[in-house]
Amino acid sequence: MASVGDGIWHSTACTVCATNCGLEVQVDGTRITKVRGDKRNPFSRGYTCSKGLTIAKLVDHEQRVKAPLKRMPDGAYTVISWPQAISEIAAKLGGIVANHGAEAVSLLGGGGQANHLDFIYAAGFLNLLGSRRHYNTLAQEFTQKYLVNGLVFGSEGIDYEENWERSEVILDIGSNPWMSHCIQRARTVIRELAADPNRTLIVVDPRRHETAEKADIFLQIRPGTDLYFLLALVNVIVSEGLVDEAFVAEHSRGWEEARFVADLVTPVQAAALCDLKEDDIRRVARRFATARSASIRVHLGICHARNMVENCYLAALLHVITGNMCTPDGANIAVTLFSGAGALGEERPTDKTRTRLAGIAAIRGLLPPNALPEEILDAGEKSIRALIVEGCNPICSYADSHRMTEAFEHLELLVVVDPAMTEAARMAHYVLPPPVGYEKWEAAIFARGFPEVYFQLRPPVLPTPPETRQECIIYYELAKAMGLDYSSHPAFAALEQAIEAGDSAPVLTLIKGLCTLFAMTRQDELLEAGTITADGNPADEVFQALLDHPEGALLCRVDPQRNWQQVRTPDHKAVLNPPLLLDLLRGLVIPADTDFRKNPQYPFILQTGERNDYNANTVHRDPTWRKKQRESYLRMHQSDAARLGVVDGETVRLITENGQALVPALVTDDIYPGNISMPHGYGLLWKNEESGRLEPVGTNVQVLISAKARDALTGIPLHKYIPAQVHKIAG
Repeated sequence: MASVGDGIWHSTACTVCATNCGLEVQVDGTRITKVRGDKRNPFSRGYTCSKGLTIAKLVDHEQRVKAPLKRMPDGAYTVISWPQAISEIAAKLGGIVANHGAEAVSLLGGGGQANHLDFIYAAGFLNLLGSRRHYNTLAQEFTQKYLVNGLVFGSEGIDYEENWERSEVILDIGSNPWMSHCIQRARTVIRELAADPNRTLIVVDPRRHETAEKADIFLQIRPGTDLYFLLALVNVIVSEGLVDEAFVAEHSRGWEEARFVADLVTPVQAAALCDLKEDDIRRVARRFATARSASIRVHLGICHARNMVENCYLAALLHVITGNMCTPDGANIAVTLFSGAGALGEERPTDKTRTRLAGIAAIRGLLPPNALPEEILDAGEKSIRALIVEGCNPICSYADSHRMTEAFEHLELLVVVDPAMTEAARMAHYVLPPPVGYEKWEAAIFARGFPEVYFQLRPPVLPTPPETRQECIIYYELAKAMGLDYSSHPAFAALEQAIEAGDSAPVLTLIKGLCTLFAMTRQDELLEAGTITADGNPADEVFQALLDHPEGALLCRVDPQRNWQQVRTPDHKAVLNPPLLLDLLRGLVIPADTDFRKNPQYPFILQTGERNDYNANTVHRDPTWRKKQRESYLRMHQSDAARLGVVDGETVRLITENGQALVPALVTDDIYPGNISMPHGYGLLWKNEESGRLEPVGTNVQVLISAKARDALTGIPLHKYIPAQVHKIAG
């Protein structure tokens, strides 16, 4: 590591969101002093958003935890040693397992944002205990898409992505990447797409947001009606003979049985249900089906709304029947260093773990965190009694914060592994601090590029605080203290060998293992790229390439024409007729009216999770990172504001079935009338400089969201469709 304040720029990456743009930083001692986009990074190429430039505040803030803490009987925390923390936690876990069984212990999290090397150790520790009670953020975001992928493409562990760089047509439904930056080089790519007369950006959303402003076609759809829009697209494509029958025959099976979905909703019906024009629906269907290439962005707008599973199935179906799945310029299944590594567990449908009360099956081996409180409070003798929370902040990230808080208070043992004193950590019996992602070796599992395969292994750019432990070490020491057979787990066995050999970065044994597997499966591509040589050790050479390029390495390019080989059905074909999905659509009841404003009790629909320049995941605790928009807001249409007598900036009372909040109104003309929207990432506790007390900064939207109003198959709450009231505050 470079000397203190020497002016050297060190390559790293942003850990605020899943895009992980490359960054360069300068450091002074234990602080990051300057940040800029890394032009050498092969996938972000110098691009970063304003949020990425604030990462210094992830490291240096007043709520950092740098030594193990134990909660005392009076509720205060005291610093304890690592041996004491490990021995006491191990003893308590062992007692709970002995008295109530291994599945009385659960893990929530594992693998924080862009810091994923701990995931296999966290999940592995739970497995060594004998528990399958693993709840994770991945099981509250795109779970229904993974469920569909398992049924259609043969594996819940794979995922496909839209192709912003090369698709002639992009259909973006319920997503605002201009603000979320959740695609590589988002604003640059959107500008290029909008400026190209041969390409078309179609945005379908209840709000005319920043991405919609750049669109060639914008359809302001009524909230909660995406299903009818997608069904109408299928109707047009089938009825007008626009199905790519040759492609369907070559790459799928079951289309004849699934074809009935084209008869469920016509453009005339959808126009009324979605509050759109029939001609616009037909125009979008024809443009998408006749384009040289096209792809659909499947994101939280339809993954957190009504009919979320059906929506994800129809998106996959539209890609296949128009010849745009697993193609060079259409949707594709990216290859990564983790491909084939089995990092995410999968089970046969008959063997899947299920939540005890609602019977929700694990997807990717993960259970939905929003079902966790009932498993603690209501499951009787089979309830969860001990919980390890790692790499997440459930009180401010998952639905129904009050119920989650109640559940945590009920636990016999709550251990939080986090570098910050989060809301969950303030309830824990023990807080175990790992280094932040800039103080340790780290990497992200997320896909980078297609057909290029990029990977960035990030060395520490700051010294590791001496009384912190990387997560892999924490789980290893707990397993050892409990007498678990950790030597049977390859990752733990390799880790122990590295520790005994005096390796200063034993977590890299995991990366070396991945390099071995990748070199075995991608030898020809690696040779062609020059990443490995014919005479060397392929695994060592791949690993060395990662060490040599901390800014990110281009490992190889795969053949985009062979992307169907990533599909894991026996014949590498899409299955278009999974009984579960077709039964959902066969049982569909088309409503006569979808105008939610006629509901006398809740005449508004609240959508949470709006993106702006000044909100982020709850890992960004220090509110001073925001130059503007320190507080939350409630976006509402000017016609609704006028009817209520509310002016811009006036505080209103927002009420849902689950809770209420006082929020300043943001009055605009860009949102669908009756639809209201709030950003996420607010409501974190921070010291009020005037009172000296910890107070929430802004509104925690999770207080307003019910964990019970959820999809039955995946357990995901309807974050984007919450019936609500808005009231002017008298006086």
